[in-house]
Amino acid sequence: MKLSPNRNQCRAGVTIVESIAYIALVAFLLMCGVRFFNVVYHHNKAVAKATAYTTSVLDAAKYWRRDVANTKGEPQLVRGEQFDVIEMKQASGGSVRYRVNRNRLERHNGEEWVPIVGRVVSSIMLPDLREHVKAWRWELALETKSVYLVDPMRFSFVAVPGHPLAPRPEKAPRPEIPEETE
Repeated sequence: MKLSPNRNQCRAGVTIVESIAYIALVAFLLMCGVRFFNVVYHHNKAVAKATAYTTSVLDAAKYWRRDVANTKGEPQLVRGEQFDVIEMKQASGGSVRYRVNRNRLERHNGEEWVPIVGRVVSSIMLPDLREHVKAWRWELALETKSVYLVDPMRFSFVAVPGHPLAPRPEKAPRPEIPEETE
């Protein structure tokens, strides 16, 4: 009796060459996916840190603008042996001072130096002459230690001394709704 090989039986199995090709393709796709995930993860982390620093700078700018607006006279630069200090004599009495200590911007509130912004590359507070008013400009640059954020973050703020800012209301008043008349 002669046995003839079944043609369907030979094609039903997967050869070792096909298995290796599928494994290599899956490994390649997995490596590409891990690489792209890693890049996105580090970008996200860098943006989250930049957002936190931006928030701290905006909070510091809010205090700086209020301090400049409540200044009696002009802010003064006081040169010291270790630090240059910007001193602002307040209309309510006392004074507020700002200085850069290594890479931190610090604010002196009359009792102690409080760090308000970290990773400062440069901080310059200088008069900014306008057409009808003498304003002050604060230029601030923060370092970024991320490979994904190459340039330092730069900020610029302007305030006018002697013109107090209006106090913010705690809660916005409800708008009055006119009553309907019939």
